[in-house]
Amino acid sequence: FRQAPLPPALISILRRLLEQVTFPLSVRSSSILEDARFRPFAGLYSTWMIPNNHPDPELRLAQLLDAVRLVYASAYFRGPRAFARLVGQDGKDGMGVIIQELVGRAHGAYFYPALSGVALSRNFYPVSPMRSEEGVVQLALGFGKTVVEGGRCLRFSPSHPQALPQFSSVEEILANCQRQFYALPLAEVGRVAEAGNGNLVRRQVSEAAGEDPVLQLTSAYLPEEGRIRDGQAGGVRVLTFAGLLKYDRDLAAWLSELLALGRRGMGGEVEIEFAAELDQAGRLADLYLLQIRPLAVGGEPFEVEIAPEESAGAFCTSAEALGHGVNRRISDIVYTRRQSFDPAKSLEIARQIGQVNGRLQQEGRPYLLAGYGRWGSLDHWLGIPVAWADIAGTRAIVEIRGERLRVEASQGTHFFQNITSLGIPYLTVNEGRDRFDWDWLEGLPAVAETAFLRQVRLSRPLVVKVDGRVSRGVIYQAAEDE
Repeated sequence: FRQAPLPPALISILRRLLEQVTFPLSVRSSSILEDARFRPFAGLYSTWMIPNNHPDPELRLAQLLDAVRLVYASAYFRGPRAFARLVGQDGKDGMGVIIQELVGRAHGAYFYPALSGVALSRNFYPVSPMRSEEGVVQLALGFGKTVVEGGRCLRFSPSHPQALPQFSSVEEILANCQRQFYALPLAEVGRVAEAGNGNLVRRQVSEAAGEDPVLQLTSAYLPEEGRIRDGQAGGVRVLTFAGLLKYDRDLAAWLSELLALGRRGMGGEVEIEFAAELDQAGRLADLYLLQIRPLAVGGEPFEVEIAPEESAGAFCTSAEALGHGVNRRISDIVYTRRQSFDPAKSLEIARQIGQVNGRLQQEGRPYLLAGYGRWGSLDHWLGIPVAWADIAGTRAIVEIRGERLRVEASQGTHFFQNITSLGIPYLTVNEGRDRFDWDWLEGLPAVAETAFLRQVRLSRPLVVKVDGRVSRGVIYQAAEDE
């Protein structure tokens, strides 16, 4: 792809563009299928950022042409091709490439927006006083890659911006606050990177403590007092977004209004990607709408009832289940082993899952995938960083939160959007409240196992039931006569 010639007329147009444009650019896909109402190819194609600041205009042009080719190339990666096969597409997805000005400002040797995030008009996991129809926002410092790939960020309802369950105490704030963010290096570079994060780098919030967005969005943790104080200098800087959510309601109010407009305009639930800049006082200055797409939820054509005896006999129960329907076609379970699970090994676990997934797909056997932490997370310390191609054969997923790993749910990510659009049930199990019968699983003979995974096969299929009206789900083995 990188060696392929581009039309001379196009090269001439882009050369003239760069004679006028010297700000950082985003080069991204605009696919016919990418924002489809159902089964969208969200997040499966590449986006590349370029600083566009080299003194040699021909080198800047070479970087831009490189990025264009790499965006086209991403249509042939494993992830999009596996997704296309699953949804029955013929692979003839028309794609355009969009060149956009990047939202953000230069801060020393880096360029990034003060804020970015994703707003959804439906909250799949409302916690009182939140309501599902009020929506939910996931917010991060820097570029939105942190949010859409499942990194650590702040989740809140735009109708209740001060209700922050993940920030319920000083200890919870310290455990759950964002510690890393994405920025674009402004140093002169040669060739566009072939892989990785689209030229972005991941920085520590602590190393950017003197930069304006960090100063404006953090509070001070005072260890000697065991307190976090808003708007106070000194102490350890902790990213709380307090100035925007406690004292400046503009962001929450605007996002609420935009979600309502999007819902009316698109005739259903929506997802909005946005970025924002702050003024010198740390208040909202500019809000940029980057993208809006339909969110495939609701419209369930039939009722699902979960009987008390089904809950009592289920090996898995969840009070935070996404989806709606019944699946009786799964006989294989792939799960992370309880005793050997280690977040430090999650990259290796993801690789092994991809291998098992490939074998089961070849055999034509759908499976249930279960394990600790957030599936598809960018941050491998929060869960298992599988890509879509690694789990394309799964037909139900269980995310377990417990003492080993307790993180917020995966809303707002492109990975999560793919799961929901395909109607794959996603059950979140909170140990101590819900049920996941490890002993029953471990008592079953293994078809295959590694240091971190086990695959078991049942003589009778599972019944996976999710009642989307009340977000309840159960999984149990079918009886002999079912």
